Formats: sequence, structure tokens, C-alpha cells
Amino acid sequence: MLRQRKIILSIFILFFFGCANNVAEDSDQDCIEAESFYVETIAPILSQNCVGCHSGGSPSGDLRLDSFTSVRNSMGSTLDRVNRDQGSAGFMPQGGSKLTEEQLISLQAFFEMDCE
Repeated sequence: MLRQRKIILSIFILFFFGCANNVAEDSDQDCIEAESFYVETIAPILSQNCVGCHSGGSPSGDLRLDSFTSVRNSMGSTLDRVNRDQGSAGFMPQGGSKLTEEQLISLQAFFEMDCE
């Protein structure tokens, strides 16, 4: 009976820690994919339309959009601003044209990527 309990406990421990490791590995992979998508797709959009005002020592609105981390942390509010009607209050890019549908879809896809 004691031997069976040890075996069951051992299996439980292996299962539990095996799952925890898989979750961590999946999260790492998700972040690698998100970072790659950022570099290839998101950074060029932001560089062309946003970074001129939202970077440096005193970025407009105290919002930096020139690094993966800062963009991940502010993507919700950024999406709100770029999806507004051109000319409406708070529309971004200020004084510029509305982003293309493809660019908006890419930003939304990045926002929805899992990476923690």
C-alpha cells in the first residue's frame, strides 16, 4: 500500500512539473513569435507613422512607441486612437492619414498575440 502511494505521488509530481514546464516553454515560444512579428511587421508601421512623435526623451503624450515592450504595454490605447475616424478628437496619427486596413489588422493581430 505504501509503495502504491509513492508511485502515485511520483506520477503526480512528474505530471504536474511536466505541465508547468510545457506552459513555460509555450509562453517563451509565444513571445518569440510576437517579438518576430513586431520586428518584421509592427515596427515598420510605427516607425513610419508614430515614432517621430512618440520616442526620445520627452515623447508626445508621454507615450513611447519605439520598443517591443513599450508597444506591448500600450497597444490597447494605440489601437483605440488609430481606429478612430480621421479628424475626430484623439485620432492618430495626428495630422496624418488613417492607417491602411492591412496595417490596422496587423496591429490588432499583434495586440491579440499571447506573450507574458
